[in-house]
Amino acid sequence: MELTKAKAIIILIIVFGVSLTGYYVYSVYLVEPTITIGFLEADLHHLALFVALEKGWFEEEGLKIVTRVYQNGMAEMDGFKAGEIDIGYLGIAPALIKRINADINITVISAVNVNGSAIIVGKNSQINSLQDLAGKNIAIPGYGTVQHFLLLLALEKANLTEKDVTITRGFGPSNMELMLSGGDIDGFVAWEPFCADAVTKNIGYYLVRSGELWKNHPCCVVAVRSDFLAKHRDIVTKILEIHVRATKWIWENFEEAVEIAVKRTGFSEEAIRLALENIAFIYNPDLEGIRTYLEKLIENEIILVDESFNVEQFLTEFIDLSILETVESTL
Repeated sequence: MELTKAKAIIILIIVFGVSLTGYYVYSVYLVEPTITIGFLEADLHHLALFVALEKGWFEEEGLKIVTRVYQNGMAEMDGFKAGEIDIGYLGIAPALIKRINADINITVISAVNVNGSAIIVGKNSQINSLQDLAGKNIAIPGYGTVQHFLLLLALEKANLTEKDVTITRGFGPSNMELMLSGGDIDGFVAWEPFCADAVTKNIGYYLVRSGELWKNHPCCVVAVRSDFLAKHRDIVTKILEIHVRATKWIWENFEEAVEIAVKRTGFSEEAIRLALENIAFIYNPDLEGIRTYLEKLIENEIILVDESFNVEQFLTEFIDLSILETVESTL
């Protein structure tokens, strides 16, 4: 009798164990995970993502998507580190800086746009040239952002350094607009459509667009947490297919893209149309341009490396275009 009970217990344990194993396999390998995509506050650069969300293309592919908004790219990189997001739209500068300085393991898989930022100065600031920035208070979204990099480039062109200006950082672009309107700062560097919004509201004017500082400079990229890519390459491929589809759709459907941009950012149509004159949407990264970013960031000691650091080897590991090449071959 006791032996029979023992056998029954053993059988129950085995069945329970098999069930747990089966559930684990089902939940890990058969059920699509919820994917969290990060992007920046009302960033018009990320219009391809807004289009895909608006059109329901993720759902069409059976993908469960949630989004998370960040104040700037450095904060989004911290989101990668904390495991808050799996994939993100963000600037190449913070992606490079935090990948190296903080060892946040992400992989760049596509470009998003070129150009798209500007230095906006107050309408009463009497700043008419880059040289006039000397002694002025200029706000940027954060240290190490694309906008910080572009300000450094502007100062270099004017034979100025960071010591020649007061740099206010740590505020989102919407706050910087308010600060400029209130006279708390003389200008700011931000992404579109915040720049165009300040102009259309007569708060400030374009001192220089980023493409005038560096023609068709790289800006935002699509990056993925490297461990997520290793486990879910099929999902990343689907998302990249959607990104390419959305980018091409923008090229061919400008008027509807304007409508989506107005809806998704909350800015006026006037501001959106002006802002879009300052952005070009792409998906193939400019590798030479990214190399230039990296070298300049090292030169300015924003990225800290030793003599053994190999730029080419790093970029080969940091940027993986194999999925994009596969996607393009099927288009």
